[in-house]
Amino acid sequence: MTTFVSGEQETADLLAAMFPGTDASAELARVTDWSATKLGDPHGWPEELRTAIRTVLPSKVPMLLWWGPDLVQIYNEAYRHLLGSKHPQAMGQPAAECWQEVWDELGPLTADVFHGAQATYAEELLLFLDRHGYTEETYWTFSYSPIRDADGSVLGVFVATTDMSKPVIETRRLDTVHALAVVSSAELGSPQEVCDQAMQIMSSNRRALPYAALYLRDEHGTGDLVLTSCYGVEPSARALPERIPAASEHPFRQVATQRRKKFVSFGPEDDLRAEPGPLGPVRPNSAMVLPVRTGHAPAVAGVLVLGANPYRQLDDSYGNFLDLITRQVATLLADAAATQHERGRAAALADLDTSKTRFFQNVSHEFRTPLTIAMSATRELREQHLDPALVDHVDAVERAVGRLNRLVDALLEFARAEAGTLVPVVEALDAAAYTRELVSMFRSALESAGLALELDVAEVGTTWLDREAWAKVVVNLVSNAFKFTDSGSVSVALRREADELELTVSDTGCGIPPEEHEHVFERFRQVSRESRPGVPGAGIGLALVADLVRAHGGTVTVASALGRGSTFTVRLPVGTPATGQRPAPTHPAPAALPELSLAGLLDRPDAQAPPAATTTSARSAAGAAPSTGTGVGRLLLVEDHADLRGYLTRLLTSDRWEVTAVGDVASALAAPEVPDLVLSDIMLPGQSGLDLVRMARQDPRMTHVPIILLSARAGSEAAAEGLAAGADDYVVKPFEPVELLSRLRVHHQLAQQRAAALGQAENRADTLELALLTGRRIGMAMGILMARHGVTSDAAFDLLRQHSANHNIKLREVAEEVLLTGELPA
Repeated sequence: MTTFVSGEQETADLLAAMFPGTDASAELARVTDWSATKLGDPHGWPEELRTAIRTVLPSKVPMLLWWGPDLVQIYNEAYRHLLGSKHPQAMGQPAAECWQEVWDELGPLTADVFHGAQATYAEELLLFLDRHGYTEETYWTFSYSPIRDADGSVLGVFVATTDMSKPVIETRRLDTVHALAVVSSAELGSPQEVCDQAMQIMSSNRRALPYAALYLRDEHGTGDLVLTSCYGVEPSARALPERIPAASEHPFRQVATQRRKKFVSFGPEDDLRAEPGPLGPVRPNSAMVLPVRTGHAPAVAGVLVLGANPYRQLDDSYGNFLDLITRQVATLLADAAATQHERGRAAALADLDTSKTRFFQNVSHEFRTPLTIAMSATRELREQHLDPALVDHVDAVERAVGRLNRLVDALLEFARAEAGTLVPVVEALDAAAYTRELVSMFRSALESAGLALELDVAEVGTTWLDREAWAKVVVNLVSNAFKFTDSGSVSVALRREADELELTVSDTGCGIPPEEHEHVFERFRQVSRESRPGVPGAGIGLALVADLVRAHGGTVTVASALGRGSTFTVRLPVGTPATGQRPAPTHPAPAALPELSLAGLLDRPDAQAPPAATTTSARSAAGAAPSTGTGVGRLLLVEDHADLRGYLTRLLTSDRWEVTAVGDVASALAAPEVPDLVLSDIMLPGQSGLDLVRMARQDPRMTHVPIILLSARAGSEAAAEGLAAGADDYVVKPFEPVELLSRLRVHHQLAQQRAAALGQAENRADTLELALLTGRRIGMAMGILMARHGVTSDAAFDLLRQHSANHNIKLREVAEEVLLTGELPA
């Protein structure tokens, strides 16, 4: 039990009344021997001091009193947490002694209050304090206000202060992370440029990152770490070597090998040549070394050396910041590598595209001579008196040559479009008259097929167009409509709206599936139209139309519905004459029609073609010589091209095969009798010859039947594909008839000798997909929240996900808002 004399008890009662409360600061104030301070006996304290104490002490805001000329300190509990190790001796201590390390900055401000009797204000003032055992970078926003007596004399200073160190430093760190996050690796040419750009950004915040160095693995595969970029430090033999061998025991090599970050302190013997940071003369002598991972590869891409600020403690917040910096650098390097790969791939594709265009040009031109010879030969043969059987052969040759000639023309136009040389040569043209003449070529063919031709061509006056290009546009669209229309009509309309021509070609045909609309005008792509099997084509016609229309500055579109037909609409500017060209006459003469072979142009499977399925014998085949002896066997021929189907039928029947000829896989599978041998083309409408092989091998009736494939694709890979599907042989077009017949007989004889059907095994491999990395923006937003709230990556992701669910906002949009503002949206 403590015993007080009357004077001591009176002082204790006075201090209890003056410093009420149970917090540590109030208790400290009550037990402080104030008589030993410059304030003296508390009984003699002026009423102004007692009033100020009653104002400051209970406040929850950090507050401090400096009283008298010696600025003796009295502070509340909220302020105690700002003092660090200066508490408890700071209570009753003169301010100049407590804050001696920063009194050169604070003393003049205090003097201004005493001598000028004016309040002062400082915002985010940088002060280097010693309150945690080291010189610390801190930032303060505070105000010094004078406390006056009745006469106006200044008795003390009221200090309201806020420690802004954490928000100032973390904001600066987040700015650095954000600056790295918005760098576009697509704009940088190489990983070296990415490293230099990252270093430039980090060097703008040398307060947090006084120096940095990035090591990457040697590109030549030695495993060495090579210093790629740095700032604020110079290479040295021990601390920062320019190359670290794979077998070295250097700490940086250990980080790369163990894939774990490591804090490294450098001594004088390490010769770390780091520059002083912007905060002060102390040279940074430590760093956090972190592995740089750019994917799922087991080996790291390199290590990042991040110098530690000697004026800040390396706490969790600082460590999270360094982790974020490393993650952003790794992302940039990964993106740069991917971009570099894509650029190389794009360059290779461009070279390939150029080579392809040159190939089309060369091959197309080389075709001209043999085509000319073939055309001349057919014309001369027609002048001879030929047997009817030979006339059929000449007709087939003429149709084939005509189609090949059109393909060559289309390839040349395609090559010109690819090379950017498809420039229209315009001339004065009566587009209405010319269009009527072009469409009229189709009238007899359409009527023979039971189709109506509806022509609605208005007078459009003189236009300036490329005559040949316009002819190709009209003819390709009308022939395309005819090929895919079984019944109904084909309609052609031409109108002029202001300075624009509008051509529409409509049909009542099979239509185009909705998912194929966007692919209609792609080169070498044929839209699937299962209701019109057997229609030949190379996928060039509509693509050529689109190229020609674009060359005129126009557009072409399609509207179609399955089973109801299609409408193609071309819109072209009417054009203007070239410089120096005379205007056209008011009623110009119709332009000459292009030289076209209509029979070959239409490419209808039912135009001058044999029936879709015919069964012939050796004695009934057209043009086949009578045969003697028994037949070889039943042969199923699957070929969609009418002329080739007819030719093969005649060839096979002449060799005593009983032939059933069909044009598609469905008809082949529906054949009433199981054949002894199947000869099938690979490229068929709908299901291919390979599909036929696979389905036949699954049918118990067909497992033993030899299947020989025909294809225009040459090479070992194409043959391997056919044989792998289960075919017995593979014959490339064009073929020697004797060789084909010999192969068929050999396979038929071998099949007769087999005791059981051969089985096939299919090897299947499961393909594993690598897990996708978290989206880059979501990852960056997680990093910002980790630094802002000092949480783990899982907790940061939960914050994003919860905000997304609570506000019904997509997770990606929440992440983008965090990137812009640095915080979750309100």
